[in-house]
Amino acid sequence: MKENHKGFIQSIQFLRGFAALAVVLCHYGSNLIAYKTLSKVLNYGQYGVHVFFFVSGYVICLALIKNNYHPKHFFNFLLKRSIRIDPAYLTTIILTLLSFWLFTSIPSFKGHSIPFIPAQFLAHVFYIVPFTNFGFYNHVFWTLCVEFQFYILIGGLYFLNTNLKYRIGFLLLFSLTSFIPFANSGYLVTTYAPIFAMGIATMHYHSTKEKEYLIVIAFTAISIFLNFNIGVLLLIICVVLFVSFVKKIAKVFDFLGKISYSLYIIHPLVLIYLLGIYKKLSISKNLELLTLTSQLLIAIICAYIFYVLIEKPSIKLSKKIAYKNK
Repeated sequence: MKENHKGFIQSIQFLRGFAALAVVLCHYGSNLIAYKTLSKVLNYGQYGVHVFFFVSGYVICLALIKNNYHPKHFFNFLLKRSIRIDPAYLTTIILTLLSFWLFTSIPSFKGHSIPFIPAQFLAHVFYIVPFTNFGFYNHVFWTLCVEFQFYILIGGLYFLNTNLKYRIGFLLLFSLTSFIPFANSGYLVTTYAPIFAMGIATMHYHSTKEKEYLIVIAFTAISIFLNFNIGVLLLIICVVLFVSFVKKIAKVFDFLGKISYSLYIIHPLVLIYLLGIYKKLSISKNLELLTLTSQLLIAIICAYIFYVLIEKPSIKLSKKIAYKNK
């Protein structure tokens, strides 16, 4: 790994933690009734998803370059990513289905049931839910579908040529696809193309210092502003600089970054259980902030257990898949 990546790679870990925490607070904060202003502020945590997309653009392409990736290794690449993300993903799906099966057996349960439909399950397994009439078992799963589309695009096309002009042209054209109106566009990688492209361009600029990538960064910044809003753009710019100011709390964000994927996919299910428990306890609205804090801590503890038992072994296994014969 080149020297000029070391500091940013460390910050990537912090950014993951920051993004995951922001998303969790957004979802958990929506239940605040007595603190409406705080709830509105926490709602901006939804943009943590965009930070994840930026991080993916940077990290995935850096890892592929570092491992001398070529499109002939495409299926090895998909296998590595599948081993990395699927165990935690599929475990969450199974836990969700089992939980709702359990909930429906409770007479006082008034929520919606989630019946097991084989086609819907397979749509989740192959990340094609956006292209079907089925809904998501867990509302955060849509981002994994977008990520998988990104893997196919980058693994299949971006590394066909290492020429600078090809890469600049690819990133610019990729960013432009965000302006094409598609059905279900919110679930397509093209919608978030400028964010992924900015991550990739930033990685290349850190590696080579080639000024052409600054053009891409500027273009993607304009595209992000036009497609989303100034808040998303400013957030991405700010989080890139974030690590320079968090040295005193680096260990906290390093830990959150380590468990960020587990925290991201498991926190909605944890919340469902906690809301049911807290409702039974009839907790006063005056204790909403204490409730929010306890929910966050419990979600982090559950995510850590999930990380140790499910995610960490899958990370080790995925690293054993090589792109070339040694």
